[in-house]
Amino acid sequence: MSETYSFGPFQLYTQSRILERAGAAIAMGSRAFDMLVAMVQRPGEVLSHRELMALAWPELVVEESNVRVQMAKLRRVLGCGQNGTQYIASVSGRGYCFVAPLTNLPVMRPDDSGCDDTNPDTHRCGLWRAAPAPLSQAIGRCEHLGELSRALRCARVVTVVGAGGAGKTTLAVLLCHAMREFAGATCFVDFSAVAHGPQQGAQLGETLARAFGLEIDTHTGDALTGQVLKTIAARRMLLVLDNCEHVIDDVAHFVEQLVLCAPEVRIVATSREALRVNGERIYAIPPLGLPPLAGPLTAQQAMAFPSVQLFMDRAMEGGYDAALADRHAAVVAGICRRLDGNPLAIELVASRVALYGIDGVAELLGNQLMLSWRGRRDAPARHGTVEATLDWSCHLLPASDRRVLHRLSTFTDEFTIDAAVAAAVDEGDTRGTMAVTQSIADLIEKSLIAVRAIDGKTTLRLLDTTRTYAATRLQPGL
Repeated sequence: MSETYSFGPFQLYTQSRILERAGAAIAMGSRAFDMLVAMVQRPGEVLSHRELMALAWPELVVEESNVRVQMAKLRRVLGCGQNGTQYIASVSGRGYCFVAPLTNLPVMRPDDSGCDDTNPDTHRCGLWRAAPAPLSQAIGRCEHLGELSRALRCARVVTVVGAGGAGKTTLAVLLCHAMREFAGATCFVDFSAVAHGPQQGAQLGETLARAFGLEIDTHTGDALTGQVLKTIAARRMLLVLDNCEHVIDDVAHFVEQLVLCAPEVRIVATSREALRVNGERIYAIPPLGLPPLAGPLTAQQAMAFPSVQLFMDRAMEGGYDAALADRHAAVVAGICRRLDGNPLAIELVASRVALYGIDGVAELLGNQLMLSWRGRRDAPARHGTVEATLDWSCHLLPASDRRVLHRLSTFTDEFTIDAAVAAAVDEGDTRGTMAVTQSIADLIEKSLIAVRAIDGKTTLRLLDTTRTYAATRLQPGL
């Protein structure tokens, strides 16, 4: 059965998780989206509150009131009741039912950028892969989006750099939808499925070719990359290269060629380290805003900060049905600070508040159990758990860097570079100092060690999640 549906002015693409109205993507929460898909796939059937809870909150125990809240949001999005339109019926004492005329489309949605192509030697822009729909609530990113937009107007290549889960892809997607000057001339390429190894060059070429609608046939990776360069050489467009860290050398080579042959193309890459190509500007994605350490904190004051807003929003999505209380304001602020304002880490931790409570989550923050807490089922595998996110980074490291990171996990607070070297070098091995120093520099570049410089003093720090992972998963012999 097709995964694409049409009803009223709406098109629903279940695989890409997009709801469109008259061709424009509509932002909505993941729980409401899951419930809509469940009802659309079983039109005319009454789905009980229990069934909807199991689909939208898998493995969690939540109150039925959460279904009603999400259903109210969904009805507002669809415009139920406006001009007599009815899409979802409420069946008293039983549940909800999708009642509108529905068409199950025979083909998937083409990724259409809306660009008209008159050059017979190239493929139409309408076959290019457009950016995904933006999240319904990209909390705290408006200022950062403005900074990134300005950076791209000043440089042809901008690399968004940050730790796993920092929100690099989210910001890149927001940029695609915000830069009106590239409307209809944007291509979004996700390299996360390209396997790290000897065949990655060929796979990278195939991924690029598919993103531009080129036929692969028996072409080699280099030939496909050459076809992509030829296709876009004379165009004015925005090209987003997402998840580049594991194929960084091949991506850097492609970008260098693109800069030379395509003067009107602007490139945004997302990676846990810089491409290090000529003309590149680095945009280190900032953490979500955090409450200050000084002074007492009320709930109202804490909720002014994006990290706390995100925490409470995801806690409520996970079934926590209470507003932030003054007595918990400092606890939540402390959790967000310990997670360095990392959005993915905050989301994964907050999703367990309904089970453990705010105090319980704070107590478990440095526990191994936290590493395996699961997020949304529709999230990429590398973002399914904290452990998976760090696996993605650490499996790319040489053994020497993993060993150094494990030894640095003994630091529970900030530390100096000299202290880091002393902790990581084998006793009596004076010749190993240079190698350890280089490993520390590499870990910093790969966003696994955070750096802070205040008043001319530079200190290093591991996120709580990274420290727990390094201490328990990077032990020698594991």
